[in-house]
Amino acid sequence: MPRFPLQPLLEHSRHRMEAAERLLRLLKRKEDEARSRLAQLEGFRGEYQDRLRQSSSTGMDIQRFREYQAFIAKIDLAIKSQAAEVGEAHARWEQAHQQWLAQRQKVQAYETLATRHKDRETRSQDRREQKAADEQAGRRPSSDASIRDEDLA
Repeated sequence: MPRFPLQPLLEHSRHRMEAAERLLRLLKRKEDEARSRLAQLEGFRGEYQDRLRQSSSTGMDIQRFREYQAFIAKIDLAIKSQAAEVGEAHARWEQAHQQWLAQRQKVQAYETLATRHKDRETRSQDRREQKAADEQAGRRPSSDASIRDEDLA
């Protein structure tokens, strides 16, 4: 059976799709890590606010109160920065996902063409075999034909 003429393109597309898949997994892992860091910061902020509430309920000096507030403000800034990083990581993943989808669609198109090529070649081979069998059957003298010729004579 003749080789599918677009086989090199199919293989190249598969390699590109696999590379896009690896990138997609890497970017998802980075996004998950960024989300995890954000959750840690938010948890830390919550713990610090609880400490501030507990300390302020029992009384604390103004200097220590300002230090707590300044530290919480720094945590808030870190949270805002980390949230932006999560958004960027998700945008990178989304873009890579679109590229992977495009690559997958190309592979599927080439695979459809390869399947059609194989089906055409199979049908063509079947026709050749049938034709050869028909020709072979036509060359053999049939016992019925020889009897009829004798009966006619």
